[in-house]
Amino acid sequence: MAQIGLRYAVSAPLTEDEQAGTFTYGTGKVVAKAIRVEMNLNIADAPLYADDDIAERVREFVDGDINFTPDDLDDTTKAEWLGSELEDETVDTTTVKVLKSNTEDLPGYHGFGFIIPKVKNNVRKYRAVLFTKVQFAEPNETAETKGQNINWQTPAITGKIMRRIDGNWKEETTVDSLATAKAWLAEKLNISTT
Repeated sequence: MAQIGLRYAVSAPLTEDEQAGTFTYGTGKVVAKAIRVEMNLNIADAPLYADDDIAERVREFVDGDINFTPDDLDDTTKAEWLGSELEDETVDTTTVKVLKSNTEDLPGYHGFGFIIPKVKNNVRKYRAVLFTKVQFAEPNETAETKGQNINWQTPAITGKIMRRIDGNWKEETTVDSLATAKAWLAEKLNISTT
């Protein structure tokens, strides 16, 4: 199936209890409109040689990097993902929200998902993907002045994909309708559908 798009970027905070071996997701939400998602996985590859040939081979997920480009990531989501503080400050008579990044910030863990529309033989399907445990990091940014032509500048944010406490690092399903794909992600990440 050919992928023909990307939409419905969602996230929820992840809490793991190592002693009990359990996990829960907090209240999830749609974080932004999705422009691009790039995933690079690190896979351990260990062949066992016997009789001058490969007798066994183990290929196992280690971790991965995810690069998410949204249309705009609001300060509330940035604060949640990066462990930063969002505080009110008064400028003249106006109260503004200020995102404060500190060397002591500890980014938390989140479930992160999205939907990829696909088409094969003139039939549309929807692939819902959930990375079960991602830790985002402060993004690198570049800004440039506007010239004669408008050049959209949409900074990306990078995260580290890890195994959740149960060993799962990714879950996905391909379904016939966008509504079903959204409902699956909403159920996984506690996203209100109202």
